[in-house]
Amino acid sequence: MDIGMYIALAIVVLAGIVAIVLYYRAVGGENKRHGGAVNAGPEDTAPLRDKGANAAFVRKLRRAVAVRGLTLVQPDPEKTPFCAMIVGPHGVTAVYGADYTGTVYGSSDPSWAQVNDGVRRTFENPQLSAENARRALREVIGQGKFRPFMVDARVVMTSAKAELAIPRNLPVYTVKSFNQYVENSADFDNNRKVDEQALTDFLKEHFC
Repeated sequence: MDIGMYIALAIVVLAGIVAIVLYYRAVGGENKRHGGAVNAGPEDTAPLRDKGANAAFVRKLRRAVAVRGLTLVQPDPEKTPFCAMIVGPHGVTAVYGADYTGTVYGSSDPSWAQVNDGVRRTFENPQLSAENARRALREVIGQGKFRPFMVDARVVMTSAKAELAIPRNLPVYTVKSFNQYVENSADFDNNRKVDEQALTDFLKEHFC
């Protein structure tokens, strides 16, 4: 074997070592960022949820919606992932309730993480899930004969059992902050001359 082959072999071995080191550094950094949590087993990957959280949130939301003079539609969860739709002169604000428990680590990345009892589970960024559902909702509404209006979607972390590790600049709400948003935001004052009763009836027909 000539010197050139020795050098090539050495480079390959060195590259392999570097790749292994980088991998374990990445895994170690992820574990450290998530409090030393370990990944869930292959048959236990579904994130844990607070099953009554969305319903409890909607009950509180009704008051904020009523105070603002808006209409709340509570859809069938079998027909849409939104737990509520707020109808007003602005159009529709659809609410995506994320009822995850434990410590929730979120960012603009496609995946978020949940840590419960030292076990880490990942799930799709709920902002992406909400946007996909918003597009589907808009497509259905487009079948109705309505004037153009806003079809908006908001993500609310609905579980009181969740501890949020999410940057403040992300447009993700808690139950309290979303109710405050509904009661105080000028977004709902944007009058698009929507036939609110017809729109409410349409949403109930297709999603309730």
